[in-house]
Amino acid sequence: MKKSRILALAAPAATLLFATGAVAQFGLYTLPRSDFRWNWGETNLERRFGQADIQMRGSESFFDCELTARFGASSNMTHADIRAIRDSLSTRLDFIYAVSETMYYLEQDRDIDWATLDCKKYESEASSPEASAERQNEAREKMLRELERRRARARDAD
Repeated sequence: MKKSRILALAAPAATLLFATGAVAQFGLYTLPRSDFRWNWGETNLERRFGQADIQMRGSESFFDCELTARFGASSNMTHADIRAIRDSLSTRLDFIYAVSETMYYLEQDRDIDWATLDCKKYESEASSPEASAERQNEAREKMLRELERRRARARDAD
């Protein structure tokens, strides 16, 4: 009887541990619903000086983003380190998350003077009913051509 109670209590605890591990592994997070700008380091734009050491563009979900960052004079980052950061960020599918995590750690280590991630939500243009009908017709014709090609290939194989 006691073993069943222990198992009954252990199962939810194990499920909770695995669920939180999955969240940490897959990085579930919520992006803002509209345009946003995040700053690290010096947030007063008038007190920022110097050219950006990192200036790059990236995208995630429905956002097109631009990252600009300036490393501090007291930073131990070399040009190779900065290039490695830029390269690693440019290959990430979760660009916004990767930038926010990287800039957070660089700010904590006092490596950056300032950084800004400016993201604009991509809004597709509303298409006219005629353009939508034309796209549907083209897709239908393409599907019919593909079906005919597959049927011909199946006949040739027999």
